[in-house]
Order: sequence, then structure tokens, then C-alpha cells
Amino acid sequence: MGDQSEPRLEKYDNQMAATPAVHEQSEEMDLCWHDPAGMPFRLEGFAWFHQDRLYRRLPLQPSEPIPEAVNWLANHTAGGQIRFMTDSDVIYIKAQLLKRADMYHMAPTGQCGFDCYAGVFGEQQFAGTAAFAPHEDSYTALLHRDKRRRLRLITIYFPLYQAVKEVSIGLRAGASLMAPPPFDDEGRVIVYGTSITQGACASRPGMAYPSQLSRRVNLEFLNLGFSGSGKGEPEMARMLAQIDNPACLVLDYEANCGGLAKLQETLPSFISIYREKHPKVPILLISRILPPSIDWDEELKLELEERRAFQQSLVEELARQGDDRLFFLDGGKLLGSRYGDSTVDGVHPTDFGFVQMADAILPELRRCLEIGS
Repeated sequence: MGDQSEPRLEKYDNQMAATPAVHEQSEEMDLCWHDPAGMPFRLEGFAWFHQDRLYRRLPLQPSEPIPEAVNWLANHTAGGQIRFMTDSDVIYIKAQLLKRADMYHMAPTGQCGFDCYAGVFGEQQFAGTAAFAPHEDSYTALLHRDKRRRLRLITIYFPLYQAVKEVSIGLRAGASLMAPPPFDDEGRVIVYGTSITQGACASRPGMAYPSQLSRRVNLEFLNLGFSGSGKGEPEMARMLAQIDNPACLVLDYEANCGGLAKLQETLPSFISIYREKHPKVPILLISRILPPSIDWDEELKLELEERRAFQQSLVEELARQGDDRLFFLDGGKLLGSRYGDSTVDGVHPTDFGFVQMADAILPELRRCLEIGS
């Protein structure tokens, strides 16, 4: 039975794939292609784009000798957004990536794809994901279709774990195209951390927790999560301090810290360096989410408890010294009792895990922003 059914399934899949492709090829002839770096689009998440004209999260020529791995990962476009208003019934994406999808534990749609949300701010709904073959490093894909052709706010999220060399937005010829509504102000939420911050292993870019928060807090978000490499180096503290208009700095790098002793070395220094330039910017310190392995590793469980206690005591001590804009959030509570079902591989959250994280972080982030305003 298995040998007989496989050819039929393959034939059926090929037929299903061919039908929309023919339609989309004819539809593309009626598109007008736009550069998202030009007006009236608003490109977000790349603090140095005006300088380098690259979809890159750090400057091409950093003023600090940052780690080589961080410099490479800065090419990954996590957190990048394209925002605009349109009444086009279709939205296409044309992208040239540096490489193709190659991660075993992360969907290609999250690593190399774009996804789209539509609707007024605070009520935006998922509207589509680019469909492409995992072996492709360039593709043109339908991202969203709305037959009602109403004017709406569109937010397109960049890939989480891949570099984007070129991208264009395809809209129906003659469709309205307008600038998006402004943010509440020019303040930026800077989120610095690990692979979890960067977005591993969200199934699509809009599900990473910084992306989710950006749909609920009307400010620009900068995702500065670096997979395996967000370690709180002083050079990175100085780099982050260069970013203009910070509204809040979120520090979520414990999982890469290298142990309690290293965390005790880097964290006070990181905060001190950042405070030299931004003494009044709220800083939200988040300890590590619970990995399911603590259920079988008592030593790891105790180690994480010690790290959490150190971070909380540091915040309390600095508050006694006069820093009243430093806050601590216990990451061990972000996933609740479902931490065992909230990761892909025992470390990196699923979409379910990221939803829980965003829901728990949101009220603390809002509190920080209210105090800082």
C-alpha cells in the first residue's frame, strides 16, 4: 500500500503547487515594484541604515572591536520591518538572500521568510507568509491578498536568521500607497540578548517575542539578539549606547553569559557603561526562561537560581545607590508551568512559548516606558 500511494501523493502535490503558480505569474505582470527604503515606506529595525544603506543591525564599520560572530550575525535581519498604507488587493515580496535555509530545528519561513500583518495598530492580524522552496536563496511570492481592497496599515517582517541583500514590494498598479501612521514618539525599544531574542525558533518572523511586542507598543523596536554570541561584552554596551532616542533597553542575555561568575563580571559593567551616556533610560533586566532540562538536572536548576538571585540583588543594590530606572523580571516565570511544552529543542521557544513570553513581558515593558516618559 505504501509503495502504491507515494506516487499518487507526489503527483497530487505537484498539481496543487502548479495551479497557483500559473495564476501568480500572470498576476505579477500587473504589479508595480517598490523599494521599501524609499518614501512613503517606513523602514524600521536597522539603526544604521541611513549610514550604510544595508539591511544590517549594526554598522558596517563598527567603532568598537565587536566579536567576529556578532559582526556576522548583525547581517541577519531579525526585527526589521517595512510599514506602509495601501489599498492594493495583493502584496508581493521579491527577495534576494545571502544563503538558503539550513537549520534543522527552525522552519524556513522563520529563518528566511517574510510575513505580513494588516489592520490598524493594536488590532493587526496575521495576513500571510511568503511561500518559497527551502533550497532557494531568491524568490518572488504572494504575501497577502485582500479582495475588499480597503486602505489598511501593512507591516512586513524581515527574516530572523538570514541576510537580505535586496527586497522589493509588489503592489497592484494604480493602488494607493501612503506613509504609515507615526509612532507615539521617536523613542526606540532596544532588545539585546541571545538566539531566543533573535527569534529562534519562531515559525515565522512576526512570532518572535520582540516582534509581538512591537504590535502592542507603538514604538520602533530594535532586535539585537545574537545567536550564541550575546554575552554582554563592554564593546557591545558602548555600541548600544550609540543608538539615538532610546525609550527602554531590555537586557536578556543570561542564557549566553557563560555562568554565574561571568555574569557577575559583565552585567554590572554593561549597565555602568550604558548609564554613562543614558542615565535616565529605563533598563529592564530579564533572567533566563526555564529550560525543560532542569527537571532532570538539579545542578543546572541551582545554577539558574543563583544567577536569578544575583540579577535581582544587583537591581536592588543599584536602586539603593540611586538608579530608580532599573527593573528586574523573573524569566523563570515567563513560560509558567508549561515550560516543558514551550520549546522546540529544550532551549528555544516555539510560537506558543514566544506568545507566553510576550504576554508576560508586556506589562513590565509598559511600566518601564511610563516611568521613562
